[in-house]
Amino acid sequence: MQAFRVTSQRRAQLYHWFTALFAAPLSEDDLNEFGGYDMHRFLDSLATLDPLTDTAEAFRGQAERALAQPSPRANLAQDYQALAAAPSLLDITSLTEPDQEALLLMTVLLKQHGTQLSDDDPLHVCNQLEMMGTLAMAAADTGNEEERARLLDQQRELANTQLIDWLPAFTERCGERDKSGFYAAAAALLQAVFIMDLHYLNNVAE
Repeated sequence: MQAFRVTSQRRAQLYHWFTALFAAPLSEDDLNEFGGYDMHRFLDSLATLDPLTDTAEAFRGQAERALAQPSPRANLAQDYQALAAAPSLLDITSLTEPDQEALLLMTVLLKQHGTQLSDDDPLHVCNQLEMMGTLAMAAADTGNEEERARLLDQQRELANTQLIDWLPAFTERCGERDKSGFYAAAAALLQAVFIMDLHYLNNVAE
């Protein structure tokens, strides 16, 4: 049980980190964190996992290059706006045709758990990422075995019916729109993390 709790907390941290990364342009404080010791330790921990080594190191390199620019915040804000420009890559309808039954699940989950984002749209990429993290943390915190199993099932359903459909297109189009490379590398890392997490949910988690 302790191993499950630690793994779920780690998974929640990752999904919430990616949510924050894509939900809005990075602030000055965010950029300071990217150059700090904790961020290097965080990326080191990801790079030790074979499925994530290449994408974690590629993202580290892009982050270092972005911070070395004369106006890193302004440059990254411009790159972010390229992702959000119509049709926005943060709206999954620009990436795939949503399944109505799956969207109903997301709508119900948003009513149950809420969102930290200003927009509670179930079609928003970041709401779906955040919900994966929220469900993982709830599963870590509950002491009820039936509730834990239900929360895992909700994560599996969300991952297998929603994220798996739009994430490959999201990663590809971030690569096309983001000419500087920071967000393209972040999307590639997200996809690598998700593939590993999907294997965990479908084959390991109980």
